[in-house]
Amino acid sequence: MTETIPAQKNGTIPAQKNGTIPAKKNGTGPVVAVMLLTAGVLLVVGRMVPAVGDALALVLGVELLVVAGVRREDGPTVAGGVLTGVGAAILLASGPLRGAESDVIGGVFMLSLGLGFGLVAVLSALWLPATHHWAWIVGLGPGLLGAGLLAGGANTLAALLSWLLPAGLLTAGAILTVAWWRRRRQ
Repeated sequence: MTETIPAQKNGTIPAQKNGTIPAKKNGTGPVVAVMLLTAGVLLVVGRMVPAVGDALALVLGVELLVVAGVRREDGPTVAGGVLTGVGAAILLASGPLRGAESDVIGGVFMLSLGLGFGLVAVLSALWLPATHHWAWIVGLGPGLLGAGLLAGGANTLAALLSWLLPAGLLTAGAILTVAWWRRRRQ
């Protein structure tokens, strides 16, 4: 058994005498085991009841979010939020939206993906020391695409993007130019 050195005042864990960093007591082993068992059970039952198998990604995403809530860690929060969004989209596409038009299924999928990233931003603000603001930006793209597909289909979305994309590029360029100018003047 290796001797652990207590954490420093800044919260970092120094290396042990042999140069290794001590493993966390709440390692990933049990989490991975539970997730593998969950996946196995859902896949077996899903052979008899397809909707159960379709829920695999959603259930694994929720399990990761539970781990994130307990441990207050970034990794499970990001993976759980995104996987929950994708899992909800898969479940909707295979269930209530089965047979719907491709614009509707694609729109719901993209909207769910955007909501998954939104979930990452919200939960990181609640659980983590630093909010993942980037998740709002990443979720905005698929969310707007999904809303556009649901609002009017691919043709409406193409017409909308033909105006929004240049406007977004110009806005981003202007913001970066102003920020550069301000830094230069300081």
